[in-house]
Amino acid sequence: MTVGGVVLVLLLLAGFGYFGGFGPLSRLNTARGITPPAKLAGLERITDPDIRGQLQLDQTRQALSRINDGKQVTVEAYGNLDGKRLFVLIALRGKVDIDKTIKDSGATPDKVKTVGKSTCVESIGNLPAQCYRGSQRLTVIAQAANDGATVDDVGAVSNEAFDAMK
Repeated sequence: MTVGGVVLVLLLLAGFGYFGGFGPLSRLNTARGITPPAKLAGLERITDPDIRGQLQLDQTRQALSRINDGKQVTVEAYGNLDGKRLFVLIALRGKVDIDKTIKDSGATPDKVKTVGKSTCVESIGNLPAQCYRGSQRLTVIAQAANDGATVDDVGAVSNEAFDAMK
């Protein structure tokens, strides 16, 4: 009975570490792949190699994976280059300190807004509107890649992407 109880507790702790992103098994969680959705906000994911090359999506993904200790990263774009809506999405396994990232960006408190469960920064100078949503297991950063997109637009994309990739 005691051995069965110990085994059960260990299994629960292992599951919590893996799925909750805590403890030594959190490394397994960060190695899990990230599957980007085919559509976000009604926009198709850009898969054309030429356009992906123009946007440097794959190069950005490789660089981010390298500087984040090999954690799984995906960098995707949704929409099209000649359309009115184009969003770039970065998702990585693991936790990013969103408050520190926003503070380091130089955003003043009046430019920070909550949209759903995402923390967003309004467009500042040449920086586009960006939204962040994270947990212990996954961090999603969505960014407008065209003029006229508001934090409400980008926040909706960030929230939808996070829910789709958990």
